[in-house]
Amino acid sequence: EQGKKGWNTILVKISLILRQNSVFLGYALRCYHCENSPSLCKTNSTCLSNEDTCLQMRFGRTFSCWKLSQCNVNDIAVFYQLDNFDYFCCQQDLCNEGAVTGVNKAAFSIASVMAIFCFC
Repeated sequence: EQGKKGWNTILVKISLILRQNSVFLGYALRCYHCENSPSLCKTNSTCLSNEDTCLQMRFGRTFSCWKLSQCNVNDIAVFYQLDNFDYFCCQQDLCNEGAVTGVNKAAFSIASVMAIFCFC
């Protein structure tokens, strides 16, 4: 029984890592994609191979595929020519649908996986 628990824990950890890193395994991410949407964005698209993150910005209600390496206030501000906005980036299919909370969900996801490794 103890051996089963150990293997189950290992399998759960591996599946979480694969899910978080599926972009690197050739998986095409899907994100909501709307520019200045006044209502709930329901349009989604498959991201390009170099777009590994979904982006949502509160200013103008913009949703799109994006690059994790450019998921920072400076790169987003330059691209969209904005100076005051909230945003978040995430790396799971259609994860950019909810309201912007001010918390970077990509960082939260990484922290969650790290916590699983530390506490198991």
